[in-house]
Amino acid sequence: MNNTNISEAEKSLSQTAQVQPDSVTTWFSLGNLRQVQGELAEAESAYKQAIALRPDAAPIYNNLGYTLEQQGKLDEAVVCYQKALELQPNCIEADVNLGNALHIQGKLPSEKQAYYAQLNYKLGCDRKNSGDLKTAKAYFQKALELNPQYGEVYMGLGEIYQRQKQLPEAAAAFRQGLKQINPHYGKAVKANDEAEISQPVPVTPPVPQGEVIVGNSSFPSIPTIADSTAKRPFWSVVITVYNRIDYLLECLASVLAQWQGDEQMEIIVMDDASRTPVFELVNSIGKGIIHYYRNQQNLGLPGNWNAGIALTRGCWIHLLHDDDYILPGFYTRLQQSLKECGDAIGAACTGYQNINEKGEVIFCQQVCGEQRGIAQNWLQRIGVANSLNMPAVVIRREAHEQLGVYHPDLTYTSDWELYKRIAANYDWWYEPEILARYRQHTNNVTSELLLTGKQMISIRRAIEISESYFPNEDSAEITAQSRNYYFLYCLESSLIPLQAGNLAGAWQVLQEALKIDCSPGAVAKLFSWLTKEEATPIRDEIASRLTLLLL
Repeated sequence: MNNTNISEAEKSLSQTAQVQPDSVTTWFSLGNLRQVQGELAEAESAYKQAIALRPDAAPIYNNLGYTLEQQGKLDEAVVCYQKALELQPNCIEADVNLGNALHIQGKLPSEKQAYYAQLNYKLGCDRKNSGDLKTAKAYFQKALELNPQYGEVYMGLGEIYQRQKQLPEAAAAFRQGLKQINPHYGKAVKANDEAEISQPVPVTPPVPQGEVIVGNSSFPSIPTIADSTAKRPFWSVVITVYNRIDYLLECLASVLAQWQGDEQMEIIVMDDASRTPVFELVNSIGKGIIHYYRNQQNLGLPGNWNAGIALTRGCWIHLLHDDDYILPGFYTRLQQSLKECGDAIGAACTGYQNINEKGEVIFCQQVCGEQRGIAQNWLQRIGVANSLNMPAVVIRREAHEQLGVYHPDLTYTSDWELYKRIAANYDWWYEPEILARYRQHTNNVTSELLLTGKQMISIRRAIEISESYFPNEDSAEITAQSRNYYFLYCLESSLIPLQAGNLAGAWQVLQEALKIDCSPGAVAKLFSWLTKEEATPIRDEIASRLTLLLL
């Protein structure tokens, strides 16, 4: 709500209060609006009117207390908070406000400070998740006043600053939080700061080019580890970036929070010749830990992934986009399982969530339910359609050495095609817990490909490629199911460019749909779909083209 709307709302509520002076809701809402505008004396008056009408309402006492506190009337504020808690003992907001007011007065016992710091942090997270960043920041700052060593609070502040595009402030907050929650990180940063070594921007070293044949297709290969006798880290985390840095710090911080030293994990950032400066941003929280490389020329998405994988030394590889991140426990949980698994396991995945630009969860996926262990019938499932997102997947390096890496021509489906290739040759391990997050937003490659219809070309090619390396007894059935699935997916997806006014993109999607599946059943489904009202523009386009052919 902008200032004009707030003023109009206040004017309307003031008029309503004159006509209906016995309306508790009107006085309470009026108090809230005046508080937002900083009209504290007027807000206090409105809240008192509401309390006179409803003396048993804890939220009104809490809000009145906050307004009094903002005016420096701390004793009166404390009385209001106590009254709110008397009426509603589980009112967390009143409890937090009481603790904060007592702290300002110097009356909060030291043994209570950690408790109130935790409550402030909880409310700050709630406000951040609801989009109220100003109030969230205030709660986080109160938490730090009570407990300056509260690392998770700094991490929360980092997310807020990142969302507000205040990247230097975000980096400082993340750095401070990481030092508090991860002693390995703190030790490495201290050693690097004391060394004061200046570092030139590293250029991606030459990678030996090779290929491996799987089925009827060739794929880029990676070299084996040169010194196989030297100790290798368990994890290699490869984070790719190109120009977009809005979410990069949060991605890096989520990995650095779980970094247990070089002997356990190497972290590599692959900058695909960005125009936007990336090196200093990476160094702001990862200097001395993260290995940054900049490609001399743009390699494209699969090419950048492959270059990063080729540089790894770890036993298991985790590939992340710059706008994704992982949740606490990702590496620990998987490592515990994978250390006990034999060489038959070539990849593993966890449950994951999709989030939007604001970090709100919009989708949740547990591909094998709650059953932890080797994924059953996995080839039949992943062979038909991709149910995974990259941040939830880790791959054994030896699987890449044997089967190659990402197909360079499949911009959209190179990950799905690789998952099928691995599933045809290895078992997969599954951890059901939600441990990774994939970000959906308008500035990612998937959104762009959906609008232009180019996504469907990659889907068709991925189906054609995998048909040759699936087991003979399964290939025909899996491929037929996949063609049917993605034909229907194309029909629904054509509405995305259509609604965006991109008729050419929608037309291309439908053309690819028929290349994916041109069976009589598929054609019948297409004609049925074209009768829908939302398909009118594309139906008119087809009629227009047929008319031209007849002229």
